[in-house]
Amino acid sequence: MKIGIVTPTFYPYPGGISEYVYHTYFELRKRGHEVKIITTFFGDGLTEFEENIYRVGRSIPILSNGSIGRVAFSLQLPKKIKRILDAERFDLLHIHEPLVPTLCLISLRHSRTVNIGTFHTFAEFSLGYFIFRPFLRRYNKKLHGRIAVSESARNFVDRYFGGEYRIIPNGIDIDRFNRVGKIKKFDDGKLNILFVGRLEPRKGVKYLLKAFPLIKKKLPNSRLIIVGSGPLAGYYRQFVPRAFEEDIWFEGLVTKEDLPSYYSTCDVFCSPATGKESFGIVLLEAMASGKAIVASDIEGYRHVVTHGQEGLLVKPRDSQAIADSIVEVLSNEPLRRMLEENGKRKARQYSWKNITSRIINFYHDKMKVASVH
Repeated sequence: MKIGIVTPTFYPYPGGISEYVYHTYFELRKRGHEVKIITTFFGDGLTEFEENIYRVGRSIPILSNGSIGRVAFSLQLPKKIKRILDAERFDLLHIHEPLVPTLCLISLRHSRTVNIGTFHTFAEFSLGYFIFRPFLRRYNKKLHGRIAVSESARNFVDRYFGGEYRIIPNGIDIDRFNRVGKIKKFDDGKLNILFVGRLEPRKGVKYLLKAFPLIKKKLPNSRLIIVGSGPLAGYYRQFVPRAFEEDIWFEGLVTKEDLPSYYSTCDVFCSPATGKESFGIVLLEAMASGKAIVASDIEGYRHVVTHGQEGLLVKPRDSQAIADSIVEVLSNEPLRRMLEENGKRKARQYSWKNITSRIINFYHDKMKVASVH
């Protein structure tokens, strides 16, 4: 099968969609499919397989869903995309966030093959979907199959565009997060608390920073490691009390190769997101690494972590609750070991091999239906 994958974000830009596309690309190729990726430019840092990637337009940041989204911009975008699709003649086009401008909508508009859309986003409300729903409905009708990465993502998009949605979650590279070494400078006997994510409001790192002094009162031998970058990095540093500067480390954006070692180094992983998370790939990464989790009790996270099984879920924006749960996990070794084992066992269900098999089965189902019509 010849498959085209259209994605609004891809490497070197980090994120859940980038990971999804990267791993499904390789899994599909392992099974003998010919795969090309259509995306845009994100500055320096290309992949090792650029010969199978079309990059059109330039990525520009926009405010979206409490985060920084990306859209491709080029006056020649429609012409270039049409030329690619006409030349490649894909058997199937898999479009991530198919109703998001500009790259995805234009690709869907010019596609003349079987179209599969994956919806990743969750929010309480979308002004764009609400205003442009009449315009977007005709594009939605061009989709032969719709995938949502979680029930939250499905409920969100179904509010504006009805239809059938198959829930196929994000996956995890189990081998990548297994049996890796620790970061030497942090392997000194201290209790390491890890945060991984973009430094933006909805990821909630501010509440973890406020919780850290409360944690230090109970566990003086603790340390907070923050991995990630974003426009508010400088702003968040103001929440670091001078008394604890030596025990709060802002590591910035780390390489894909180094990230598993950060998970390996920590004693507990914390994701204090405030909401609008459709899934939470960082939770899977922590579970695959065999780490206990403290995370916000939000809809997208409940699909991955069961409270008291793989981690502890706490009220969002509650620094005291975050601190209490982290102290509980770090002080209670039997609890921590139980959360770690349960998480590692559950993560195996999300291997990219299993997830891609489900995607391929969905492809075949929809191609059969499309051929009948």
